[in-house]
Amino acid sequence: MKKWMNKWASVFLAVVLVATVTFTSSAPQARAADDLSIDAPAAYLIDAKTGQVLYAKNENAKRYPASTTKLMTLLLVEEAIAQGKAKLTDVVPVSQEAYNIGGSSAYLDPREKWTLEDMIKFICVPSANDADVAVADYLAGNEAEFVRKMNEKAKELGMTNTHFTDASGLHNPDHYTTAHDLSIVARELVTKYPQILKYTSIPKLVVRDGKNIFENTNKLLGNYDGLDGLKTGFTDQAGYNLVSTAERNGFRVIGVILGAANDDKRVSETRKLLDYAFNNFTEKQLYKKDQPLSQMAPVEKGKDKEVPVAPNTDVYVALPAGQANAKVDQKITFDSVTAPIKKGQKVGTLSLVYNGKVLNNVDLVATQDDDKGSWIRLFFRGIFEGITKTVKGWFK
Repeated sequence: MKKWMNKWASVFLAVVLVATVTFTSSAPQARAADDLSIDAPAAYLIDAKTGQVLYAKNENAKRYPASTTKLMTLLLVEEAIAQGKAKLTDVVPVSQEAYNIGGSSAYLDPREKWTLEDMIKFICVPSANDADVAVADYLAGNEAEFVRKMNEKAKELGMTNTHFTDASGLHNPDHYTTAHDLSIVARELVTKYPQILKYTSIPKLVVRDGKNIFENTNKLLGNYDGLDGLKTGFTDQAGYNLVSTAERNGFRVIGVILGAANDDKRVSETRKLLDYAFNNFTEKQLYKKDQPLSQMAPVEKGKDKEVPVAPNTDVYVALPAGQANAKVDQKITFDSVTAPIKKGQKVGTLSLVYNGKVLNNVDLVATQDDDKGSWIRLFFRGIFEGITKTVKGWFK
């Protein structure tokens, strides 16, 4: 009898304490640089939905971003529109500062009237510095204040190796980023504001009654299946940069090439990077947003001792092509939470682990409220739990 009870207690405790399950699907870790030769000082490739790393080369090395800086400008523009602080139809004045700036230009004149949407097109297609600065002045009052907001946003997003000194990417030794950090702002822009792709995919912009024709600086547009962005950059110090994004069969990836030797090289290396993603990976959905999991989150002093949980977003992994049954561990870690708990409150984390490496972390949220338990409920619960603990001790 005692032997049987010991065995039962061990099984019970294992079930209660272990919140790790194995799912018979696959996800690869990022392959080593030796498996894919990219002729650029730094490169990075991620799944846009999850941020899962598919390839990395010197991703944390500080580099000069040049006009890929404008991704942050575009993100702040989209945020301002979403928050009701600006509209696409707003007329954006061309400040003297914008008029005088050097580098790539849309030849803006203070006497002209252009809308915010026009300015977005000028930023996305010919990478116009004058449009970028005009937008910065319009949204923040002056470029310096806008740059402060850029750095603030970079910090908020976790771009820990990035610092901006201007809005458009003119060279400054203190203006730097990394391939990893650029993937963060690109992913934020593409996933939260996918409408930006309508502008980054414009191959040619004709303005002023045909007097000016601007070709998109991204030479892969129209020459790579599924590619619809995102932003080029060049200075003598930075080399040739390209942050790209492409989607096939619902699988969107973001690639970053920094410091390529010339325009042809950044195009060829980006093509190689994107080919690597689409030829070697497919994407599989493990859970839908708000899909309840079998595990429950423990709650201190709650009316209920546990609350049901679900992921706060759709859960995907990028799988090796043709290997849909490789092993992925799903490890659940619950936070220490005390009632009252509100529906939608974060109560834990789901980690997707492959070969000992964490591919993705997803927040788990409560799917219902759990009010604080009454004193009498908590009193008798404490007594019952104490008795249960004592009885278990008898059979050890």
